[in-house]
Order: sequence, then structure tokens, then C-alpha cells
Amino acid sequence: MKKMKIDNKGMMTIEACVIIPLSLFITFLLFWTGMLLYNRAAVNYAVSTAVVQGSRMAECSNDEICDHVQKKIAELLENKLVLMEMPQPEVTVEYGKISASLQGALHAPVLAGVGGNWPVEAQYSADRMRSSQIVRTIRRVDRLAENHRGQNAGETGPETQPQTQSQTQSHTQSNSEGESGE
Repeated sequence: MKKMKIDNKGMMTIEACVIIPLSLFITFLLFWTGMLLYNRAAVNYAVSTAVVQGSRMAECSNDEICDHVQKKIAELLENKLVLMEMPQPEVTVEYGKISASLQGALHAPVLAGVGGNWPVEAQYSADRMRSSQIVRTIRRVDRLAENHRGQNAGETGPETQPQTQSQTQSHTQSNSEGESGE
């Protein structure tokens, strides 16, 4: 019997018609996903940085804080967003809290079948602290750190690191406060 010979003409063309569009689709999908992640990171950084800076302005009026936060967000995102328009931030300032949110969308016309607009959102809030609260918090943290170092020094031997001038002043100040309270 004779073996039949299969004609393979056109097989490579059919394979190329399947593989090339699939590989291009995956390449564009990775490219747009990278831009989406970059935009999300830039928006999150801008919103969080602006809110933290705004929370340090506790002595200013609410309108001044809102304006400062909006300007700071615009400044941090200027010429940073890729294929995305600058969204308008929403800033709210209350008595003890400041919060900001930003909502936008990355427009991906090449991937319209998958979803042409991918959301880019960020929301952040922080407590407003007056400068006296910040100083008290720093002193409290210093005292806790000093107590922790003292406990560790008792377990492992004498502490060999010299104290800085600010540590010595805070230690003597806390000692004098304790003595005057007795």
C-alpha cells in the first residue's frame, strides 16, 4: 500500500494568524497594566503626601488647608500622569481630621474590548495635630524609647552608646517634672 502524503502548505500562515494577534494582545495588555500601576502609585503618593502636609497646618483655617492640599496634589501630579487627565481632588477638612480623595480613569483605546477605562482612585485621611500635640507625641515616643533601651541594657549589660544632648535634656526634664509633682 501506498502511504498518503499530507500537504502542509498554508499551515504556517494559519498558525501565524493565531499566534501574532494573541502575542500582540498580551504585549499591549502588559503595557497598559504597567501604565495603570504607575498612575495609581503616582496618585496615591500625591494624595497621601498632600494630606500629611495639610495635617501639619492645624493653626490655619479650613479653607486655607483645602487650598494647600489641592495645590500640592496638582503640583505633585504635574506632568506625571500617563494617558490620563488630571482629576479634580475632593478635600474635606473637619475639626480633628483631614481627608482627600481623587478619582480618575486611564483611557486604553487599544483594549476597548477588555475595558477601555480603568479606574485610578486614591483616598487618604490624617488627624490634624497642633504643634503642641506633635511635640508631646515626640516626647512620649522619646520616653518610651528610652525606657525600652533601659530594659534592653539591663538584659544584655551596660549600654555603651553615649546619650545625645536632646536625650539628656529630655531625661533631666522628665526627672524634674517627676520631682516637682511629688
